[in-house]
Amino acid sequence: MKIWKVLVLVMILLLAFAVNRSFEFEKNEKIDGTECNKTTKSEKILTLEGRRIVLDPGHGGNDIGASGQNGTLEKQVTLETANKIKAALEQAGAEVQLTRDDDKYVELEERVELAAENQADLFVSIHYDAFETNDVGGMTSYYYHKRDQKLAECIHQHIFMEDIYARNRGVSYGDYYVLRENKIPAVLLELGYISNAEDEARINSAAFQGKIATGIVGGIKDFFGRIG
Repeated sequence: MKIWKVLVLVMILLLAFAVNRSFEFEKNEKIDGTECNKTTKSEKILTLEGRRIVLDPGHGGNDIGASGQNGTLEKQVTLETANKIKAALEQAGAEVQLTRDDDKYVELEERVELAAENQADLFVSIHYDAFETNDVGGMTSYYYHKRDQKLAECIHQHIFMEDIYARNRGVSYGDYYVLRENKIPAVLLELGYISNAEDEARINSAAFQGKIATGIVGGIKDFFGRIG
């Protein structure tokens, strides 16, 4: 009688062990299969490894661009912003080329040619807007070719996901040389109105420029993730 009880107990323990091992095996199969594939796909979308991007800080040299009531010059803040975007893009794995890295003017033709010479995948021109009255503010993202509308939308959306507290002026068609003549996807971003006191103060904020950089990088990742 005692031997029978022992045998039954052993069989129960063996069965429990077998069930547990089967559960662990199925769990590991799921992790090593579907879940890891999802992670790998996500990692591919979230990296810009191998992508070549040209950043174009607007104006420079004798061309100061717009100017603000408190002395802000567009040519300076576009370069500051572009450098922050460059650092964020490089951190994400991209190869980045600036059309200018100091206070000099570069012809529009040269900016476009630089993108072609570097066989770039993307061209992003950085600007800050102005208006004759100081009550106009906000940000607009421009594209010229229909093929580039999705790029502009992705970047614009991700910028405003960063809680920048600026007026959203949307995505629009813009007949700008650096967009029209580019053979690669290209956008021009007007990131605020220097002529507006509130925008001017925001534009000069390191926190704002950092959020802009994060949003642009996020939008570029999103764009490349969509097109593969």
